[in-house]
Amino acid sequence: MALFGGRTRAGNPDIFAILDVGSSKVVCFIGREEPGVGVRILGAGYHASAGLRAGAVIDMEAAENTIRHAVEKAERAAGLAISSVIVNVSTRSIRSRHIHVDTKFSSAEVADRDLQRVIDTALSEFNEPDQAILHAFPLNWAVDEERGIRDPRGMFGQKLGVDMHFVTAGVGVLRNLAHCIERCHLRIAGMVASPYAAGIGVLVEDEFDLGVTLIDMGAGITTAAVFRDRTLAFVDGVGVGGQNVTSDIARGLTTPFEAAERIKTIYGSALDSPDDDGQMVPCPPMGAQDELHHEPLTLLTSIVRSRIEETFEILRDRFKAAGIEEFAGRRIVLTGGAAQLSGVAQLAEYTFKKRVRVGRPHGLLGLPDTMAGPDFAVASGLIKQVFQDKREAISGPPDLSGARSRTRRYAGGGFSKSLKWFRENF
Repeated sequence: MALFGGRTRAGNPDIFAILDVGSSKVVCFIGREEPGVGVRILGAGYHASAGLRAGAVIDMEAAENTIRHAVEKAERAAGLAISSVIVNVSTRSIRSRHIHVDTKFSSAEVADRDLQRVIDTALSEFNEPDQAILHAFPLNWAVDEERGIRDPRGMFGQKLGVDMHFVTAGVGVLRNLAHCIERCHLRIAGMVASPYAAGIGVLVEDEFDLGVTLIDMGAGITTAAVFRDRTLAFVDGVGVGGQNVTSDIARGLTTPFEAAERIKTIYGSALDSPDDDGQMVPCPPMGAQDELHHEPLTLLTSIVRSRIEETFEILRDRFKAAGIEEFAGRRIVLTGGAAQLSGVAQLAEYTFKKRVRVGRPHGLLGLPDTMAGPDFAVASGLIKQVFQDKREAISGPPDLSGARSRTRRYAGGGFSKSLKWFRENF
């Protein structure tokens, strides 16, 4: 049976479904576009995750059951069944690769066929057998020695170049995820990088235009995306998330993991408060023979701050190493469950020296209040991007069949649809 095929529909071409597969929960949204109004959520469901860690499947059967439960809840709420989904990708193997290619063109004036040829050249030069392309964005064009051109058509010259941004992820991780979803009798209509989806879910127009960094603080992994000029310019991922904070609390306070999660939710903060002195946190015992004990609130705060600060510092250093600071904007938007912890936004401001806000989904009709928080940013963005004009050079699900098939797919003028973005945006 093929891994991919079909569109996300439920007997109606206007109805689509998405899956946000995370380490703490799996979310399914079923939605429909209402022209002139927006995207309406017809059904939504989620289920606590099992068999998933840091965006990867580690127990096929457990992960399959989790996905089935989330989908069934959404189908019941919508009153219909779905056959295919668009799914997020949130893995530590997610990465950015920027490629610049130049080609000579036959005519003195740049035409559509010249754009297509240079894009095909960039795609054919991508040769990493263990990586699959999720997204491919033309960032800037160059005609002869003139760079930074948004639309080169109609210009005169002899050499045409493009700066391409590829977002990739490990083939093995994607194959396991695809196989798990197919076991649920669902086809994959597309895969979307989580931080890209989160940005679509929560960012406003000015942030897309002027430049912004989005950090999605998930349970098992923290991913980041930089947007500029309404295009995704950079992504990265760190294999640390909210569950690591919970594990640190469990060890530091000598309490079970489940109790540590409750303690984090009720008392957790990334910043000290003058009122914290003398306050104690009740900690359930590890074993039946132990008794309830209390630990200082200041100890809990130091544990939370240490882990989150470390995560922010890793991302800050990676941003600098990638040389993206100059166009990353002066604003950071946080999403994900860990972003809801008290003091996290202030700690991010201190670490990155930028203005920070916590992003929440917007632009969706019928979204339940319980799913309108920053921890549902990825799911919201996934359903919104289905109905948006794409600014990408490729579409559909990634090729997971290996380097030879990938070369055949990307070479030789097979991208007549790759110019749709230019036709729609210029």
